[in-house]
Amino acid sequence: MLAVALPFLCLASSLYFTADLGVSTYDVWALVLDRRTKAPFWLIRVGTDLICVLMGFALLGFRPRGMIGVGTIITAFCMGPMIDLFNRRVSQPLRYGRKTS
Repeated sequence: MLAVALPFLCLASSLYFTADLGVSTYDVWALVLDRRTKAPFWLIRVGTDLICVLMGFALLGFRPRGMIGVGTIITAFCMGPMIDLFNRRVSQPLRYGRKTS
């Protein structure tokens, strides 16, 4: 189910970001850092996702049976690259049009 749901989540996130109607406080960090640094968006997003996972792990008291599982790790590493792919291939061309050059 994760393999099917993750691309839909990333496509929805990409459309949500590209609409420029505002974003959540969690998502704004990657977007602001993307605009202010030369680092690629996907790398920034993976970094912010991993920081949040580590914070959650620390808040759970480093319990091995915590709520952080394989799906959390896969999502943390895959959302950034997939959102970036959907931004370039779907959302931005849909909003701004395809470049003719």
